[in-house]
Amino acid sequence: MNNIHNDDTSAKENTTGGTIEESELVETTSNASSPKSLKSQSLRRLHPKVKRATAMTSLITNGILGAIAAAYLVVAFNRDWTLWPGWAALGLCILSFIWFGCALPALQYRYFSFRVAEDELEIHSGWLWITDTIVPMTRVQQVELESGPLLRKYGLAKVSIVTAAATLEIAGLEREEAEQLKRNIGHLAKVEDRDE
Repeated sequence: MNNIHNDDTSAKENTTGGTIEESELVETTSNASSPKSLKSQSLRRLHPKVKRATAMTSLITNGILGAIAAAYLVVAFNRDWTLWPGWAALGLCILSFIWFGCALPALQYRYFSFRVAEDELEIHSGWLWITDTIVPMTRVQQVELESGPLLRKYGLAKVSIVTAAATLEIAGLEREEAEQLKRNIGHLAKVEDRDE
C-alpha cells in the first residue's frame, strides 16, 4: 500500500509517530456510525477480508508472470537458449508472491487505520515509514466509491477522498459500510453526492 503524503498546508502530518496501541483500534462493522456520533469515534481498521483480496491479487499477478517465465524456460530448453533468465524470473515471482501475497497483506491490515470526525479525516498507514495524515473536512473536494472485480468477490469496496493536494484511499471496507462512509464524509465535507 502506498504511503500517503499530503502537501496541503492545512493538513497536519506526523511521520515520526510510533505504532498505534491495539486498544485504540476497533474492527469495522457493517453498521457504520452516523455523522452525529463521529466526534468520539476511535481509530478503525479495514475489514479482515482485505488480506485475502490483496493476497489473491498478488497470486494472479505473480501467476501470470510465473507462467511467462516457465514458457520462456520451455522455449529456451528446446532452442538451446540460455536458461538463467527464466530461472531468475521464476525465482523473483516466487519471492514476490511470498512478500506481496503473504507478508505484506498482514502488515498493511495491521498498520492501517482511520478515523472520521466531524471536522477532520485521520489516516494512519505504513509499518516501516509511518505516515499519520489529518485532512480537514473543508479541504475534501470529492468522495468516490470504487469496487473492482476482486473487491466485489469478497464483498468489499474502496472509498477515495480527493483533496486539492492528494487522493486518500480507504480500501477494504464491506460494501455497505463503504457506502455509509462515503455518505458521511460527503455530508460532513458538504460535497454533493452525484449518485443521489
